[in-house]
Amino acid sequence: MLISEFGGLTRLNEFSDLYRDKKILLITGKNSFELSGAKKIISEKLKNENTIIFNDFSINPKIEDAIRGAELARSEKIEIIIAVGGGSVIDIAKLIKAFFCAKGKETELLKESKEVQDPSIPLIVAPTTAGSGSEATHFAVVYIGTDKYSLAAHCLMPNAVILDGSLTFSGTKYQKTCNALDAMAQAIESAWATQSTDESIKYSIESIELGWNIINNFIEPSCSSIEAQKMIEASNLAGRAINISKTTSAHAWSYAFTSFFDIPHGHAIWLTLPAIFEKHSKAEPTDFIDKRGKKHISSVIGILIDKLNLQNNLCIEAQLNNFLTKINVESKMENLGVDTIQKREFVSDQINIERMKNNPVDLNLYKSEIFRLDQ
Repeated sequence: MLISEFGGLTRLNEFSDLYRDKKILLITGKNSFELSGAKKIISEKLKNENTIIFNDFSINPKIEDAIRGAELARSEKIEIIIAVGGGSVIDIAKLIKAFFCAKGKETELLKESKEVQDPSIPLIVAPTTAGSGSEATHFAVVYIGTDKYSLAAHCLMPNAVILDGSLTFSGTKYQKTCNALDAMAQAIESAWATQSTDESIKYSIESIELGWNIINNFIEPSCSSIEAQKMIEASNLAGRAINISKTTSAHAWSYAFTSFFDIPHGHAIWLTLPAIFEKHSKAEPTDFIDKRGKKHISSVIGILIDKLNLQNNLCIEAQLNNFLTKINVESKMENLGVDTIQKREFVSDQINIERMKNNPVDLNLYKSEIFRLDQ
């Protein structure tokens, strides 16, 4: 069930059959819930319901946060979860649902990819950011220390989703920029992923068509309601795409930038994505991991170049970095603390293997150039 409309959170009661007269666990951000205007709306809609609020967790979900949330859900005999917030909020909601029937086995569930037992607890989500697309996926991200894991299960797909662009207005310019960049990176990576399908590529291209050309306007205080709604829908489409294909190398490398250098996720991805795009566009037939080969990837790259308004006869990496400069995003990792060859080599070695295997080109051949390890 999906409501996609500016101001759509006011229609929450259309999903009341899922939550009426049930014990609700309401999961929110610490500040975004009120700043976005969601608190006022939700408080009114749920004023007659039995609701417990959980918002005591990190921006990048940690396993201990999710375990505490699951313990609260069990002790309060929660019957439904409603999540209103960014990607971390929605991921915590999914993790609580996944851990509900796995007391004491949470780490095992993640590290050994054990099957998630469905607790039959409905999940309603309303994102307050236009970035992660988590409301459209069946997986959740969680950290154990500095190591990132992804938990996947069909039962983690939300039962109902509200896409309300008005909830994105409260973010800072930099927050909105990182969110939009995350969505666009997911769409780009999904399009060339080895696990892509005709359906996922369709979602990817639709996401880029909807979101890429309005980023400049979306991040400004003057952003219109139409642009805000388009961007949250673009994020959702990117989420649908990666729900099928998953992400690739730029995401595989991004987590170390976040874990060790505190660079926000959406920004971290773009520290390597322009160079990766360039390498894909120039790769030799023998470089490809994707069995569909150079012809398939070249076709996808050609479509992406067109949709991103790039010039095929000019350096792709430079053009994408110029775009980042125009929206005031630092493109050089050395200016963000990753300022020695040793640090860059460290980050380049901290990869998410699953994501890297999903990349169509063997980037081990180009790692030195992407991270400038020869400088």
